[in-house]
Amino acid sequence: MDQNGSQVPAFEPEEYARVEAAAHLVGKSPEDFVRDAALKAAEDPFLKALGRTRDRVPQLAEVFAAQDTHTTAGGTGTAAWPDPAPMSSRDLHASQRGHAA
Repeated sequence: MDQNGSQVPAFEPEEYARVEAAAHLVGKSPEDFVRDAALKAAEDPFLKALGRTRDRVPQLAEVFAAQDTHTTAGGTGTAAWPDPAPMSSRDLHASQRGHAA
């Protein structure tokens, strides 16, 4: 069997025993079990998305920077998304009843 790249470091004895037991449960050799697990982990959607962030973060930063420079309808020059005022539970309850706090 051809090997690609450097070998993975060896497992400690207790680690290898755990791998052997898990491989035995699914009817695989420890080598096939580790290989299949590594290939499955490499296909993880989260890891794929994480790999694309290098390109997407600068694009998103440009979009948000452009939106932050827009003015409101009144032309006051304030940011497109004003900071929300903090609300207490009393404020929220009063707004649901139609009263101002």
